[in-house]
Amino acid sequence: MADVQQEEAAGTDRTVPTLDDDKQPQEGEFEGATLHIESETHNVQGVPEVEIVEPRLSRNRPGSVIGRQSIRSTTSRTSMKPGVVKNDASANSFFSYKENSFQTAVDKISTIIKPELDGELLGAWLLTEIDHWDFEREKIILLTANSMFVVKFNFITQTLHEYRRIMLHIIESIHAGDFKYPNYSIMPDRQHGGVQIRWNQSDGLSFGQKWNPWCSDIPWITLAHHPIIYNPKENETATFNVDEFFESLLQATSKVYEVRRPNEKVTVLEGPIEIECYASLPSMVFNQSGLGFFRDRNGMCF
Repeated sequence: MADVQQEEAAGTDRTVPTLDDDKQPQEGEFEGATLHIESETHNVQGVPEVEIVEPRLSRNRPGSVIGRQSIRSTTSRTSMKPGVVKNDASANSFFSYKENSFQTAVDKISTIIKPELDGELLGAWLLTEIDHWDFEREKIILLTANSMFVVKFNFITQTLHEYRRIMLHIIESIHAGDFKYPNYSIMPDRQHGGVQIRWNQSDGLSFGQKWNPWCSDIPWITLAHHPIIYNPKENETATFNVDEFFESLLQATSKVYEVRRPNEKVTVLEGPIEIECYASLPSMVFNQSGLGFFRDRNGMCF
């Protein structure tokens, strides 16, 4: 019970909708260039005019086996892995890429949205989460008017495993850029970028959080493109593009700040995002094998 109450006070929730909405986060710092979005009710000079890009869930894209129209990215803040080409056979091995699979998943998990708390659904994305131990996993991201959900969904059995609710008004910074490892890390360069969202920055990580690879209450989330985006047919599709999610999150969070925190501002940074991993053979094997994604592996499905 104490753990649930702590999660509610932090503004995140994996299983229940209650939280301490009045808790105000403290400011933190990042390295890199910063862009501050003033939370004024009128149009302030310097605030980017960002149109919310909603990945439409019923498109008719010629040549796309999942029936989605390609939408060109509005920005190019994060880079993609060079020389990575996923052919149709590789893309089709993802159960999330099967016909109507993503739409079905979104329909099922939309029941976790509480309209009185979260507001209306603005968009849904299929992205890659990189956890604090550098493990990559397939996640559905739902963005509503007041919240974002990070959802683990089994595309094989079409069942919801777990989810995490993050209220937009507790977000303190949104960081976009390329990933890098510490100077003395022996991990190979990722050669691509993503987005990191942080809240409760002043709390830091406890010993138990940092050294527990299954810890689920880390006060940040790191997201990257989904591997399907490297299929030439889908490299402009918004659903798999973390840049598109960044634009929508930025706009939604700015609107929430105008109401919930009118005298404060959310910090947006553009620059390298450090992944604190020095030598992790397990994560290298896990990520290279794609074990965090639901796939058909030559007749073995997991």
